[in-house]
Amino acid sequence: MKRIILLIFILITSTALRSSAVKKALEVRVISFNMHHGEDLWGKSNLRQVIKLIELHKPHIVALQAVDSLVENGIVAHQIRQIAAQTGMYYVYGASDSLSNGSHGVGILSTWPLEKTQNLQLPTSKGADPRTMVCALLNPIDDLRFRICSARLEYASVFDRALQSAYINQVLGQSVQPVILAMDMGARPNEQPYFSYRNSWIDAAKGSLLPTWIEGVSGDRLDYLMALKNTRIRVKSYTVIKDFPTASDHFPIMATFEFW
Repeated sequence: MKRIILLIFILITSTALRSSAVKKALEVRVISFNMHHGEDLWGKSNLRQVIKLIELHKPHIVALQAVDSLVENGIVAHQIRQIAAQTGMYYVYGASDSLSNGSHGVGILSTWPLEKTQNLQLPTSKGADPRTMVCALLNPIDDLRFRICSARLEYASVFDRALQSAYINQVLGQSVQPVILAMDMGARPNEQPYFSYRNSWIDAAKGSLLPTWIEGVSGDRLDYLMALKNTRIRVKSYTVIKDFPTASDHFPIMATFEFW
């Protein structure tokens, strides 16, 4: 009888311990990179360097800005599709403007399948270059869905950047799902429209003075990884990657997010 009672006690105790165990966070590594339209600082293809960047740092997600799909010598050079083929990642491309031989845009690569994608044209003033934001819904584990978005704002106009940021906040700000926003904002943290993201977003690099473009001095951050404030997500780490200093006029940035 005592043995049976002891066994029951052990079973109840082990069950209670399992149920009270702290749930392990899911870590998601994200790289954001303005890849300079697929050309290095000497005008040659930088796709090999982008692929090596991914192979070296093994991100779960890569958000790209200034990525092109062009026809060259009768062959379609769809840059993000070429990178996806070499890395085995899923991808989505969003064209912001059409050219006579193709388009410029932004894109996302992911180790997880893309459940749903959107290409959202950002508002611009008359005569400004078209801009877009591409988003993808991911479902890495059974009880978690989150959205990843990649955007490049208008660097030449404060008004357009503010207009585009207001639109992004309106579209993404009320999401019940966690959202990661990767962006070439074209503005520093002490400039507009960075201030419009302070209330609802977590800046993964908050307080960092590391520049994100090659001619930048301390504090010159133009590229950002942000998370919409949500109890299920937090920032674990952030870094500026300088392994490939001639691949673009921007440096890739990487953050690790934890989902609970």
